Amino acid sequence: MDQFSVGDARIHRIEELTTLFPFANFNASDELIESNAHWLRPHWLREGDTWEMVVQSWIVIVDDRVVVVDPCVGNGRSLPEFDLFDMLDTPFIERFGATGIKPEDVDVVFCTHLHSDHCGWNTMLRDGKYVPTFPNARYYMGRYEVERWDFRRPDYQHVPANADVFENSVLPILEAGLAEVIGANQRITPSLEAGLANGHTMGHMALHLCSASRHAWFTGDAFHHPIEFIHPELDANSCEDFALTLKTRNRLIENFVRQGALVIPAHFTSPHCGYVREEGGVRSFEPFQG
Repeated sequence: MDQFSVGDARIHRIEELTTLFPFANFNASDELIESNAHWLRPHWLREGDTWEMVVQSWIVIVDDRVVVVDPCVGNGRSLPEFDLFDMLDTPFIERFGATGIKPEDVDVVFCTHLHSDHCGWNTMLRDGKYVPTFPNARYYMGRYEVERWDFRRPDYQHVPANADVFENSVLPILEAGLAEVIGANQRITPSLEAGLANGHTMGHMALHLCSASRHAWFTGDAFHHPIEFIHPELDANSCEDFALTLKTRNRLIENFVRQGALVIPAHFTSPHCGYVREEGGVRSFEPFQG
């Protein structure tokens, strides 16, 4: 689903790449998989026991603003410790432009966190220098996250898979004076509010959309796969603090169910989003139908 609406908000999806990973990543027991196989197979659990991860961005047009959520990896980034993202050459900007929206039309960029695949297209290489891709936008990034990845700080902890991301994709935004470094909660437009949803990284945030009494949540990497809605206790060893992730997931799931919200994670395969339902204490995932 590449274009749809939530209330008065119009949403576009921009894909950068897809790949398959082993479902074993989620450390789910055979019994758990079997008890969920009726809805997992064949789409969410594919032949060969794999799942498809999509790297994608979202454009939200609401309140007379154009908002980009999680601008993917970017081209030509040297990420040798994360081979999937190393030296990409994708038509992401061309796909972006095919929506009819130009980079200079963007008013807001929101990064749920500052891993390479969520902030890369903040900038692009021009004449040997990384410059803002969206020159007229304000870039919203969480303070905890900026402090976590700022290599200039004496307490910086290096992560090889995310090397040079701050230097190339965040620092140029700070130096250009385009950054809005925000606290645990921040209203960005009348319909959009950012809030802390940490655990995957210590400053990870989510973006809540409420428009014309309809709700949606852009959840970044709080969830990578629908199985985590049903079994939030599954740990794929991708979080800085999984105990905190579990608390975040349970809190968010409660909101999704209560609000009837459309959940829009960063990496779900088609249709890329859906609803968490609960009836009689039994939780289920309902893919979005448009």
